Amino acid sequence: MRLRGVVRSADLQEETPGGDRIELALRLQGVGPGQPRLVVVPYTLLLRYESLDPDEVAGRGFEAEVGQDDRGRWVVSEIAFASRVLRLEE
Repeated sequence: MRLRGVVRSADLQEETPGGDRIELALRLQGVGPGQPRLVVVPYTLLLRYESLDPDEVAGRGFEAEVGQDDRGRWVVSEIAFASRVLRLEE
């Protein structure tokens, strides 16, 4: 499923309680009706992009490809974050 919207918050959390793997939980807004509001960036993807900072993606636009895993969670297989925000001067 393709999603577009804004990352409301981003938090690192354990994949399973007491486990040794982390994942990045993204709470989303602006996605379509019936689309997930919480997705996770899995450990394997985080390893490839160690510089990904949860504080820097919060509030940014995104476009992602997600799928549901066997536990019912929405897992990111690909994601792009907006790198520039354009605003009118007030």
